[in-house]
Amino acid sequence: MRTPHGASPSTRPASGYPSLVIHAGNQTYTAHESDAPIIIGREFPAQVRIGDDRISRTHMRLDCTPTGWVAVDQSRNGIFIDDTRQSTIAIRDGTTIYLGTPRGIPITFSYRTAVPQAEGEPDTPGDDDDTERALDIIDPGIARAGAAVAARREELKLTQRYLARNGIVNAGALIDFEKGRRWPRKATLAKLEDALQWPHGTITRIRREQTDPDGEDTVMMMNTVRAPLMAEAVEVALTTINTAVESLPAPSEPEFSHRAAGILADLRKLETVVAGAARSAKGAPEVALVLSAVRRCYKDLMLRAARAPAATLGQRLYAARYRAELTVEETANAAGVPVEVVTAVEAEVPLDADTARAVSAMLASLTRR
Repeated sequence: MRTPHGASPSTRPASGYPSLVIHAGNQTYTAHESDAPIIIGREFPAQVRIGDDRISRTHMRLDCTPTGWVAVDQSRNGIFIDDTRQSTIAIRDGTTIYLGTPRGIPITFSYRTAVPQAEGEPDTPGDDDDTERALDIIDPGIARAGAAVAARREELKLTQRYLARNGIVNAGALIDFEKGRRWPRKATLAKLEDALQWPHGTITRIRREQTDPDGEDTVMMMNTVRAPLMAEAVEVALTTINTAVESLPAPSEPEFSHRAAGILADLRKLETVVAGAARSAKGAPEVALVLSAVRRCYKDLMLRAARAPAATLGQRLYAARYRAELTVEETANAAGVPVEVVTAVEAEVPLDADTARAVSAMLASLTRR
């Protein structure tokens, strides 16, 4: 795969992908491979928000690719490194990207290798004493465990304030945990399980979708509590996204393509979260319904984006295979590339020249029909 501007051997993360630390002004965020794509911009749906008129609503997208993290421009005013505007920039330790102008808003990146943990403890960010801000991204496993904890608290009439006052878990950390954005320390999990009258390891098993053979109540709690919460949250997010779609200019307008790309990235992330929930939420039709709504919204916008003069290869490929009624697997076989390549193309991940030619040839064959 061709390496984007600024890449070096140190760009490629080691196995397990080190955490990417994002420094924006006086705020620090930590992102992980599963969080991608991450949007930096002026307002929602950006996860990292910068209140400056030079910044577009969804200014820059961060993707985790096979060669490491890359920044992709989605803005009118551009992203810059070494005083030069770039469309794609590989992120290495110490990279600073300026938004808006060659000396605009600086965003600095660094890598953090995870500290080895004890046997059985998940390698997941976040703890009670973490001074970094959690990204506003939901991890499905943590959301499942957090919803189960919230339900158990209600059942035992334990308030968040009570747990904080008794030194069990910080109130802010508990809120983040129950919303699926932060995973407590192992010691905190043990204290929380004691307070909830659960055996040690129960919360971790819920997160991993493993259940105690005698834990039928836990399984029921995950399905009856987590599913409605997830469906409600997705409906709110989808309403906001639909509003953004309705405000898009005509596909012929120059502003259309980069604004549509940001919305499509949000829909891909949302679909990943909901699909994970649908696989584990038995007897929860509301989750399947919102998953269908997310996929329908994504399909409609991809087909619309494919008609724009500045349509990307991924958007045009999606539309062509949709019209030809081909699956991702069938398209990959026809192009002679792995399935992951077609998925990456449609997710706007940069390709090497040979792979791009193979996909373009496949696209030309489909559009000649």
